[in-house]
Amino acid sequence: MFNFDMYQILPIISILITVTAALFILLDEDKTTESVISWLLFIFIFRWIGVIFYILLGINWKKSNLVHEKPEDIFSKYLQSVLDRQSRFLEKSLNSGSAESFNDTIKTIRLLISGNNSILTLNNRLKLYYNGDDAFSDLIRDLEKAEDSIHMEFFIWRSDVLGEKIKDVLIAKALQGLDVKLIFDGLGSFGKISFKYRRELKESGIQFRYFLDLNSAMARLKINYRNHRKIVVIDGRKGYTGGMNIGQEYIDGGRRFETWRDTALRVTGDSVMLLQALFLTDWNSSGPAESVVDKKFFPSFHPDKVQVPMQIAVSGPDSRWSSIEQLYFLLLTNANKEVWIQSPYFVPNDSILKAMQASALSGVKINLMMTGVPDKRAPFWVAQTYFETLLESGVRIFMYKAGFLHSKLMVADRQISTIGTCNMDVRSFHINFEVNSVIYDEKISCELVDRFNLDLESCEEINLKSLRKRGFFRRVRNNLLRVFSPIM
Repeated sequence: MFNFDMYQILPIISILITVTAALFILLDEDKTTESVISWLLFIFIFRWIGVIFYILLGINWKKSNLVHEKPEDIFSKYLQSVLDRQSRFLEKSLNSGSAESFNDTIKTIRLLISGNNSILTLNNRLKLYYNGDDAFSDLIRDLEKAEDSIHMEFFIWRSDVLGEKIKDVLIAKALQGLDVKLIFDGLGSFGKISFKYRRELKESGIQFRYFLDLNSAMARLKINYRNHRKIVVIDGRKGYTGGMNIGQEYIDGGRRFETWRDTALRVTGDSVMLLQALFLTDWNSSGPAESVVDKKFFPSFHPDKVQVPMQIAVSGPDSRWSSIEQLYFLLLTNANKEVWIQSPYFVPNDSILKAMQASALSGVKINLMMTGVPDKRAPFWVAQTYFETLLESGVRIFMYKAGFLHSKLMVADRQISTIGTCNMDVRSFHINFEVNSVIYDEKISCELVDRFNLDLESCEEINLKSLRKRGFFRRVRNNLLRVFSPIM
């Protein structure tokens, strides 16, 4: 008869669970080599804790219908006629003699059409914002003028001073009979919206949903996936997107920061239809799918005298292609003269890192600006481990010191620019649901570069001499965290 000793069995069970988790990691073909190595190290070092973290944050749910419908599918489903029209325009441009001079632009457009079904829209008018005060003043004014529908989606939504102002407008509009729908991210907005606030929304007839609601047990298992998009569509005619969430800190910096520097845009024109389609995709993925879409959500637009060509790029764990990562890569490798980048976080994968190095070594001026006043210390420390090799290749790196820099943008050769929600990090490329506007307009690009140059006045430039003076402990800490950066 066997005499089982619990203290002997537990280590065996621990080893079996760890090995089983390791096999799951090795068999996940969607994970990058860096991510596989990081997870293997994590679970073998921390055993039970590592396995628990892997269950919560590491399991690949991409094949388990995280969303009911992909943005790429809904673009072609509801906007096929516009897609066909813009495809014909593109083919005509390619066949024209002038196409060669716009080769980089044409390649970028085709990349997003092929990977995203992202329609190239020509009829757009844009307004850029560099602070929350201006952006939310205009947003509230547009909300007050709404006549048919208001659709809003944010990663973070707070029931603070700004949240209350917006809520009061939304309630007034809902009581007038407008269709008001709101989407909050399950994790980003968790604990940030009071019960009273939600009750008032519900009582006024406002519909709201949480994307991956953490009240659901299955959603808690998928906590690693976050809807990081910020979208507002009013009457199907006015759209807002960019880096700003609903929170007072986006106006005044809040308790932690002196100022908050961000970039967002307001668009009227055909691209609003793409933002509307994207919102409806996320709405259906946040609750019961609504099969019938009201045609009033997609009104037709008359051509504007000011026509800014642009596309809406989307990416997420359910996307077939990492379209925004590919967009950044293409802009970096296609650039002929200069690239300007702003991102609060910088934890690139190998392809983006090599693209920056190769472009800099080939003579392209690469300017990277990130926050010098962090809100999250771990990614801030990890970012510094990439600085030395980038500086050696010729990249210039600036740390913004006036407050928190949350802006996410890239400009290539003053011809193509992109503004959005996607940070320059692995999480944003592969795990989060993101949206970026891609703008083909020299005037807009030059305005963004001028603002970048203005921000330089509040920056400290990093150089190799000061970087190499970092203490031994800081270097060890930063590089140790970098080992686990693919799973952050």
